[in-house]
Amino acid sequence: MVEAARKNNRVVQVGTQQRSGEHFQKAVELVRGGKIGKVTLAETWIHGNQYPEGIGNPPDSGPPSWFDWDWWLGPAPKRPYNRNRGIYNFRWFWDYSGGILTDWGTHLIDVVHWAMGVEAPKTIMVTGGKYVLDDNRETPDTLEVTYQYPASAMSGKEFVVRFSNRVANGRGPDGHSYGIQFYGTDGTLFVDRGGYTLWPEASRLGPERFNSEGAISAGGSAQHYPHVLNFLDCLKSRQKPNSDVETMHRSTSAGLLGVIGYKLGRKLTWDREQEQFLGDAEANKLLTKEYRKPWVVA
Repeated sequence: MVEAARKNNRVVQVGTQQRSGEHFQKAVELVRGGKIGKVTLAETWIHGNQYPEGIGNPPDSGPPSWFDWDWWLGPAPKRPYNRNRGIYNFRWFWDYSGGILTDWGTHLIDVVHWAMGVEAPKTIMVTGGKYVLDDNRETPDTLEVTYQYPASAMSGKEFVVRFSNRVANGRGPDGHSYGIQFYGTDGTLFVDRGGYTLWPEASRLGPERFNSEGAISAGGSAQHYPHVLNFLDCLKSRQKPNSDVETMHRSTSAGLLGVIGYKLGRKLTWDREQEQFLGDAEANKLLTKEYRKPWVVA
């Protein structure tokens, strides 16, 4: 997709609309501007509680009369119709998705890439499993992903990014069910679609870095509508939009690498330039899949 967009001079805006939200832009500016110092860890998470039934266990059946199941499957393997493999719940099956990691995870990790000025992890380690939910999903109900990233201006040295997902317990850090949090030497910054808060490290609090009341916070801002406007403006100007296809390829890839790490259950090392795992032929085979005919990429 990146190659096609560049070859044909096309403007492609991906739906990571947080990049068009003013408060996200301000939060990223705070991190990039050194307001929280050198960042050693960025944490991302999304939690909920669907215990015990989850999405249930509906039986296979014929599709609704208005639903072209063959077209819905497209390049995915031919399977019997199941309500959970259709609209919305398709994301819990490996044939069509990487679960919440390639769903919400892409939005969250993208903000880390943006703020930290990085494109791809160096190493990936994943643990988790389907431990308690009694449903027909294939993806885990508990997942922990740890990425090691190369040094950037915001970190000084290499730094760690975590992605955490639970669907059997909904409480996250400070009671937030989802979000992004940056831990720096001078402060901690939390951001989600509802706003951001920056807490200075007490031992580093000083008037030259923070205002007198300490914490800095702001409410949320519109994201979808400005994202559409940014796309339309770029169609006229031919500039790259906020969520350009190449930048989003990198953010999406981080989640996909985590899925491969989960399936193989071992530490993986990634070469960003070659887009290959180092010394791991089995992992590299999972970077693509066989498309069901006639849906093929020429």
